[in-house]
Amino acid sequence: MFSGSGAIRQTETISAVAITALVFTVPAVFAGLEWLHCLMPLPAYYFLCVYGKKQGSIIIAWALGIAGGMTFWTGSVPSLFFSLALLPVGYILAGADRNNESVQLAGIKSIAYLVLVWLMTAGLIGMATQSNPYLDLRHSLDTGLEATFAMYRDSGRFPAEDLEHIKTFIVQLREQVARLFPALLLISVICTVWLNTVVGHWLLKRKDPSRTNREDFKSWRLPELLVWPAIIAGVALLIPHETLNDLGLNGGLVLLVLYFSQGLAVVSSMMQKWSLPTAIRVITYILLFLQVYGIAFVAVLGLVDVWADFRKQRLENDVDDTSVS
Repeated sequence: MFSGSGAIRQTETISAVAITALVFTVPAVFAGLEWLHCLMPLPAYYFLCVYGKKQGSIIIAWALGIAGGMTFWTGSVPSLFFSLALLPVGYILAGADRNNESVQLAGIKSIAYLVLVWLMTAGLIGMATQSNPYLDLRHSLDTGLEATFAMYRDSGRFPAEDLEHIKTFIVQLREQVARLFPALLLISVICTVWLNTVVGHWLLKRKDPSRTNREDFKSWRLPELLVWPAIIAGVALLIPHETLNDLGLNGGLVLLVLYFSQGLAVVSSMMQKWSLPTAIRVITYILLFLQVYGIAFVAVLGLVDVWADFRKQRLENDVDDTSVS
């Protein structure tokens, strides 16, 4: 745990409550910032590690009280309840940090929890409303795409030929979203857990640079057995059967995201090995994320790393340096 005393400690605690309450409140109150719900576990993860389970839980409880009052005043309490389902992920990640569990195990626990909660919530909502939340969510996405086309059409700034191209694109997009919707839901869960883990780890290292009991994200690897689902997904895409093709597409898309994360670890490790300036690293990451070919290249790099192990020499050097010192 990190040290602190007296007035400084009290000021830090008040600041922690304020920051946590802000993270809880903003996405529930302000339209257009709903995507910030995904950061709900971050303050819990960070402050539970910094202040310990007891004091960290008190900070979170105070923040929830303030957020509850603000959302009640603005009439957005249901939105806060939705994001509360993400809060235990912060406890899972902090517990893994406290028990020195691997990043992979903490991620699996967090993803399994979120999937289970979403399935249970969808089931309860379905029974209570006699509806299908999965189909309702897909319908809402279709409605949004239709509204987007109506906005282009009613603007009067596009000729009929361009509108026809836009309509064709939106129809194709709706079809692809419908096919890949299960994978998109799972990817949203994976990315939420990954984002909170990476940002939380970075913040904790900034708070205490001496934290050496946690593995470096530049060295983490996916299990080698995960190669087989990738092969199976590829085979399913080659078989002329619509259902198998859909399964292959969904599985392949999820695996693409997973191996992309491992590829990023390889890229980060290489840039550290070459001691590239921070500006070059930032530009490289931006280019990789903005280019479709860049994302595909990094994902393939992550897959090939299963056999090539690009980081083996660097990790062995790190071990040697540690043993010498």
